[in-house]
Amino acid sequence: MLKTNALPSESELQAMICLLDDTDQEVVEEVSKALLLRGPLVVPFLESAWIGDLPLIARERIEELIHQIQWNQCKEALLAWNLGDQEDLLTALIWIARIRYPDLDESELRNRLESLRIEIWMEMNPCMTALEKVRVINHVLFKIHGFRGNTANYNDPQNSCLNKVLESRKGNPIVLCCIYMWLATKMEMPVVGVNLPQHFILAYLNDVMEDISAPKALFYINAFNKGMVFGEKEIERFLELIHLPANPRYFRPCTHHDIVIRVLNNLIHGYSESGKHEASKELVELRDVLIEENPWRTLHPEDQTHPNTEENPGSEDADRHDLNDKNPDGFSDLD
Repeated sequence: MLKTNALPSESELQAMICLLDDTDQEVVEEVSKALLLRGPLVVPFLESAWIGDLPLIARERIEELIHQIQWNQCKEALLAWNLGDQEDLLTALIWIARIRYPDLDESELRNRLESLRIEIWMEMNPCMTALEKVRVINHVLFKIHGFRGNTANYNDPQNSCLNKVLESRKGNPIVLCCIYMWLATKMEMPVVGVNLPQHFILAYLNDVMEDISAPKALFYINAFNKGMVFGEKEIERFLELIHLPANPRYFRPCTHHDIVIRVLNNLIHGYSESGKHEASKELVELRDVLIEENPWRTLHPEDQTHPNTEENPGSEDADRHDLNDKNPDGFSDLD
């Protein structure tokens, strides 16, 4: 649960903030702890003080406090999501994006998604086949709005932040897939995520199945390549290309928890590549806690691998291959 400690009066807060440049380290630590306990409510006061006439050391301490408060808020929200039913993937993705963009406008983000949903809904009709429905989503998402894979800056942390992917219309495979999956689910289409190594994809199931361990996909979708569709043979060829066995888990639906861990892995990789090692370390610690404290992990023990092992789907790393550089046999280009 997020902290809800009572907020001191404005004058008390100002007095506490003024002590952040005290030469006595114990005083600074006690004041910092007191401010941290108040949580997000004190952030506006800290930001206002930072703009004011304060010594450099006080401004640096304020920056660290703001970061720690906002980090704690995101961390606690994700831990709470982890201990719940894990059904609301969108909320988890929003909290992950807030790690990098704490001032994220959630209403604007949801409105962007809703606008896309309405456009797609306007083009749908109940008599459409599965491929025809996919064609509609592909047309709206990729043709009209120009969503695409960010091949120029593949490891940019922004590619793992839902708000930025919606704004720029560029992202990595998994976040593009999450947008696609959310829209498809709203259309009552049985589209689910598949945790394929080095390239996250989607599966269109025969129907919505209760047993996630025995799925049957009509076909698969590559949201990173404009919604291209393909079959199991293409996945087998891809696995051969990256020297991995055709493990059944690479063909079947993954859980929302798997998706959250993989998005975090991508963010960790992006921060590491850009030299932000402290931020990367924080995310590693959070990811490991989410894995260890996942109440649902015993349901599929065969899928539990350490996030750093070679066979773990992990992230879309730099040593990647695209599934659909050419049109796969037996499927039409639905662009």
